Amino acid sequence: MKNLRKIIIFFLVIFITGIIIAAVSINTTLSKKDSSTVVSSKKDIPYLIKIS
Repeated sequence: MKNLRKIIIFFLVIFITGIIIAAVSINTTLSKKDSSTVVSSKKDIPYLIKIS
């Protein structure tokens, strides 16, 4: 019974660390600012205003 508890705790630790690593990597990916998309959207706005 003690071995079963150790195995369950071991897998819970692995599961929680996996969630933390995934959350941190997603957060850093979303935090990056891509300046090329901002510049291209500024170029598109006057063009779209002319069309409408």
